[in-house]
Amino acid sequence: MVCHENNSFKDKIKIAAVTRKILQYSLLWPKDDTELNPGIEYKLKVFGFFLITGTMSLLNTIHFVLVIKNKEDLDIEEVAVIIATYGTYYMVCAYINNQHNLALLLHDLSDFKKFGKPPGFDKKNKQLNFYSKLIVLYSLLAVGFYAYMRYLDRDTCRATHAAKKTNGNFCGLITPLWIPVKTDYFPVFQLLFIYVFIAVHMLVKMGMPISFSALEIAHHIILRINHLKDMIIECLKNKNDEQRSANLKICILYHNEILNLTARLDKTFYHCMFGHFALTGAICAVLEKQIVDGYNVYAGVVHFAGWILALLLGCVGGQHLLDASEVIPGAIWSSNWYMMPAKVQKDVLFMLVNSQNKFFIRTGPFGMLCLPLFVSVLKASYSILCMF
Repeated sequence: MVCHENNSFKDKIKIAAVTRKILQYSLLWPKDDTELNPGIEYKLKVFGFFLITGTMSLLNTIHFVLVIKNKEDLDIEEVAVIIATYGTYYMVCAYINNQHNLALLLHDLSDFKKFGKPPGFDKKNKQLNFYSKLIVLYSLLAVGFYAYMRYLDRDTCRATHAAKKTNGNFCGLITPLWIPVKTDYFPVFQLLFIYVFIAVHMLVKMGMPISFSALEIAHHIILRINHLKDMIIECLKNKNDEQRSANLKICILYHNEILNLTARLDKTFYHCMFGHFALTGAICAVLEKQIVDGYNVYAGVVHFAGWILALLLGCVGGQHLLDASEVIPGAIWSSNWYMMPAKVQKDVLFMLVNSQNKFFIRTGPFGMLCLPLFVSVLKASYSILCMF
């Protein structure tokens, strides 16, 4: 359990600035000055998110149910949309539920009073912010391209539904919706098109910033791990027994803090990553089927690439954190600690025992975030594809 004094909230969060801004635009993160103690305004924003995206999702679900009930031809693409919609809602709900814990974690990773700023912090923070901008740019372009492809298909879609005497009022929109009235006139269609575009972008893109957020925090923890490694090497090189013992105790405290930060990262993203991996395999399988069948191929490829990228981001972050587990014991074993006084050896052995605890992010019952898990999900999606 992490306790914070009220005056500690005066320090602002210094990391993940772009990711937090993206979430703010999506109404899922409080304003900068209320991140640690969000009030009613944040709750209203979250309600607004679910109102804007939920209306679209409800109309999409009604259309999906009616198509099945009336035994009409079901587009495989719509199955992917349904899975993505409700899977993303699960991730978002898990993320919102842990918003306070996540804000505290970001706050603590921005605090350098105890052990100093890790070397390379500013450079790494700048890099991660740049990558976050690329991610939001990809999601915007991907949704824009998807919307454009569906718009080009509007006339063909309407002709097809007219021939089958089915409801084609949604034709030209990104996703099929149950719309009981005609919409093919100005400005109704244009306003509806803009609404659906905004709602889809707010919802569907959430897989990427959530996964990238885990990667971002993992890399800030890795900065501290490398910082601790340098401190341990310098400490054990010191010939003064008194200074060496004092510095080693600081290293032990730093190591305990890193273990605590990692455990909190795992707890915060446990359910988010579970939802991510539970739905990504199914979504990818359905999108693979769409591409293989030749239906709206280019849009399907963009959609598929987005989910694969979101999956990869989380796995890369988890793998890097897992690899960093070997840094601390490696630094200790590279020194001649076993030739030092018994008191120093005792402290070093204590740190070595603690170093046996791996740094990881779990994905529910699926195991730990890592690259082999990424491959496993791809294999699972292919296995599901073969069952169609």
